[in-house]
Amino acid sequence: MVESKYVLYSLLAGVIAGALSSIMMLFKLNAIEEFVREFMYQQLLLSGLSEEGASEVVKMAIDGVRAFLWLAPIGPIINMLFLGALLGVLLDFLVKKLRRPYYPSILTGLVLIALQVVPIMVINWMYGSWFTELLDRYIGLPFIIAVPIVYTILLTIFSSIKGPWTKWGEAKPKIY
Repeated sequence: MVESKYVLYSLLAGVIAGALSSIMMLFKLNAIEEFVREFMYQQLLLSGLSEEGASEVVKMAIDGVRAFLWLAPIGPIINMLFLGALLGVLLDFLVKKLRRPYYPSILTGLVLIALQVVPIMVINWMYGSWFTELLDRYIGLPFIIAVPIVYTILLTIFSSIKGPWTKWGEAKPKIY
């Protein structure tokens, strides 16, 4: 059982946003494989490996990755479940401080957007723009930003508007 209805709402929003991400990922599995291939190749070249050696290493690595690529759509759901739990604690804290639930929901969503965007910006700053160009070419930056935006919208709806989820969030446990 969840301690706070806001943690539950964040978990629900996280699982739904993760499921949406998984569905979008199913359509991009080939692009993800190509992204991994190109990313590894660029990294190996930057490490000083020859083009022939890099191609051979990438081919062996991609063969290993292909065996587990079918697991890729499960990852976003699990990731967003954990992030939903952590961000739900933040949301609960902010709701107690700010009183109106839609401001904390938007702030919590902005934290998730920052958790998605800041690492990409740091990598871009450290290694140059080739990584972001690869990411945009094969996966798409709007695809990456869509999940936190969906999470923020769902969290704001769950926290601010009364609906069937209100009964779930306010239900008392049957067994103590």
